[in-house]
Amino acid sequence: MDALAQLNTSLAGRYTIDREIGRGGMATVYLARDIRHARHVALKVLNPELGAVVGVERFLSEIQVTANLQHPNLLPLFDSGGADGMLFYVMPYIEGESLRKRLQREKQLPIDEALRIATSVASALDYAHRHGVVHRDLKPENILLHEGQPLVADFGIALAVSNAGGERITQTGVSLGTPHYMSPEQATGDRPIDKRSDIYSLAAVLYEMLSGDPPHTASTAQAVIAKVLTDHPRSVRLMRPHVPTHVDAALDCALEKLPADRWNTAHEFAEALQGKSVALPPAVVTPASVFRDVKSRRRLAKLAPWLAAALLAATTSALAWTLTSRQAPERTLRFLLSFPPNERMFSGIGSGRTLALSPDGTKIVYVTVGPGMVQHLVTRSLDDVTPRVLEGTEGAMQPFFSPDGRWIAFLTSQQLKKMPIDGGPITNIGEVGQIFGATWTPDDRIVFGQRNVLASMPVSGATPPRPFTAVDSAGSVTLRWPRASTDGKIVFYTRWRGGLGSAGIGVASLETGETHLLNLEGTSPLGLVEGYLLYGTSTGALFAAPFDERRLRVSGPSILVVDHVAVSGTGAALAEASPSGSLVYQSGSSSSTLALVDTTGAIHPLIADAKPFLAPRFSPDGKRIAVPLQIGSSTDIFIYSIAAGTLTRLTTEGMTNDRPEWTPDGTHVLFRSERGDNLGLWIQATDYTGRAEPLILNGSGDVWEGQFSPDGKTLVYRSGTVGNADIWYRRLQGDTTPQSVATSAFTEWGARISPNGRWVAYSADDSHAMQVYVRPLPGPGPRVQVSVDGGGNPVWSPDGRRIFFLSNQRMIVATVTTSPTFTVTSRKLLFTSEFSDLPGHASYDVAPDGKTFLMLKPSISGDKVIVADNWRAELHARLKRSVSTQ
Repeated sequence: MDALAQLNTSLAGRYTIDREIGRGGMATVYLARDIRHARHVALKVLNPELGAVVGVERFLSEIQVTANLQHPNLLPLFDSGGADGMLFYVMPYIEGESLRKRLQREKQLPIDEALRIATSVASALDYAHRHGVVHRDLKPENILLHEGQPLVADFGIALAVSNAGGERITQTGVSLGTPHYMSPEQATGDRPIDKRSDIYSLAAVLYEMLSGDPPHTASTAQAVIAKVLTDHPRSVRLMRPHVPTHVDAALDCALEKLPADRWNTAHEFAEALQGKSVALPPAVVTPASVFRDVKSRRRLAKLAPWLAAALLAATTSALAWTLTSRQAPERTLRFLLSFPPNERMFSGIGSGRTLALSPDGTKIVYVTVGPGMVQHLVTRSLDDVTPRVLEGTEGAMQPFFSPDGRWIAFLTSQQLKKMPIDGGPITNIGEVGQIFGATWTPDDRIVFGQRNVLASMPVSGATPPRPFTAVDSAGSVTLRWPRASTDGKIVFYTRWRGGLGSAGIGVASLETGETHLLNLEGTSPLGLVEGYLLYGTSTGALFAAPFDERRLRVSGPSILVVDHVAVSGTGAALAEASPSGSLVYQSGSSSSTLALVDTTGAIHPLIADAKPFLAPRFSPDGKRIAVPLQIGSSTDIFIYSIAAGTLTRLTTEGMTNDRPEWTPDGTHVLFRSERGDNLGLWIQATDYTGRAEPLILNGSGDVWEGQFSPDGKTLVYRSGTVGNADIWYRRLQGDTTPQSVATSAFTEWGARISPNGRWVAYSADDSHAMQVYVRPLPGPGPRVQVSVDGGGNPVWSPDGRRIFFLSNQRMIVATVTTSPTFTVTSRKLLFTSEFSDLPGHASYDVAPDGKTFLMLKPSISGDKVIVADNWRAELHARLKRSVSTQ
């Protein structure tokens, strides 16, 4: 009986083996069908000589650790076992290709693509290492590319085989590792193998992606190992000059012979590859030998051009600081802003910047949410503990100062307005529609970001807005968060396309409108401080990059200056820096714990590790959860099985896939997606059998989310955002013309259909406070107010007798009756806690039992506002250390 027939006989009733699809040093891979779950899988059978040495029980015991690993870039283990003396394990079958096959076809990958793959793999390595699992055989063959996303296969298998077989493994003549990617300590076998061996292997894989060959090549495996032990690889820049210097230096460190000289974690390696660790002091990044080993002439030669630029900028800045500010304090002082008991900082998730700092760094203006969920502007001098509400600013967003600090401008209901900072009449500047940030220039113009262009208008409002940059025609592009220089010659901005990972910093001339994209992957510029461009990233970090104002380019590497800064969903870092050198920022993190919360507020985590999750949704039977997860540069929908504890990616295309809602039968998920020029609502089967199909695209308006009626025949959806959000419904068959649910001139969003399909709950701000309302569907009929003291993001209980909603971090439940008319009979506070919430879209859900909530618990509170007075003193100290430690 041949091997294939034997397998089919041994595994009858569990798997049907189709054919052999691969063969390696440890195992033979077969395409099989999982009979129980009706899916294709990759079934891998250990080679007989290994199986005989390892033993079934020892192997299954060791592989249990691997079975518990769950990471978006890690191929999960479905099953393992023994059958007639054969050891096997089962993983998902991925329709795609391995990194090896792509390298065979293309030889070298684009630099950005290679770095994206490497940082994603590093994230999986870091996760597994923190759970005590080392791969030991990382190579291009074990990195699968599914819709462009890397998935690491066979994680921990070599470790399980090694631990189970012990010293007897060497008797088989099989090497647990591949010579070209094997670390020196693994090649010699003279010391324990730890996570730093995997870091070496990943660096070897990245080296090949960039150069076309592994770091060491030779005609035989023995010769390759000899080079691994004795030779140092050539600089990758000798073969690929466009590889950034910091990438070359990071690779140099990761390929060190001694584990102690490499990066200590895969996370540190990934940070260095992205330029986040370059030139940081040893106290911030370890190991820093790649940047501070003064005995290594080769490394210093690599960094010399960058160091020279940084040293020149730092020296010039230090001289200017000494001449102009001798009386300033020598140290940066940090303190927290406190808020009145009934107010909190507005999250800014869907609206952009919520802070403004005066040019002299002495006053701040910020958006708060008080009783009744009313937004308003508050001003405060940093030498005064008493905040002061700016009267008449209800609903105001995106505040910004005039260059002289005497005026504050803001947006409300698509109108730009201004008022004196010390209080006084509000002046209407003009209507601007939906904008993404604004800045006030020294020549009294307001520059703001819109789709495809930067536009401007005079502060006087004498003429309407007009574009001053050329139209960016590359699809769904918005130019966001402009920031004018103090001399009024240039404005920095963010070019945003599709998602956080498609954002970059640009600079435009205020005289000619000419634009230049800088080599900075940031999501919001904060302006120039001491010759350095300060900018934020989607990861919540602030960086400073030396900027040449004459040539309009970055003249050296960026350095990390502040971490754990909150970021809005529109990419704006919730931070402000003044030209005088003060800094104010809202602390926060994009990571949250996915948890179940009972009606008392008690938290029961579902996934222990905090991740950048977004609004989750229960399946109709409550057994699965659809949850968006940001992974590097993109956001995708994942399906979490509560029973199995597995988190599996559903969407694989586009940069943005979020706001999922299940179909009533639980077979599909509706979600928002941005795919090139196609922005709108898409639908995809949850059994992973097909691709997403569009339902409503941007030709129907700026669509943000939708929900099916219980009978699946009607779709209720929202178009527009703050100031122009409206709620519509349309039939899915017959006449599909959109019909109004709530479409006034105010903000109406967060629509949820009742379980019987007869009512729609939503929130609106037409009473100057966000309140929850209910309307009949499809109507006609009166609108009924549900909340009293403000509220938003309503969710119905499964029986339709209660409506839950949030009001200023409080979970409220309203008991309702629907016959003969809709009536609210009572309201009750359930609990108060700090859970993530997205304005206009509920970041929580209610379980089918009506007694449990699915919520996101932030890993770091976003309500802490930190002021760093005389922050440029700290900046100078960091710049000085970054140069002196090279």
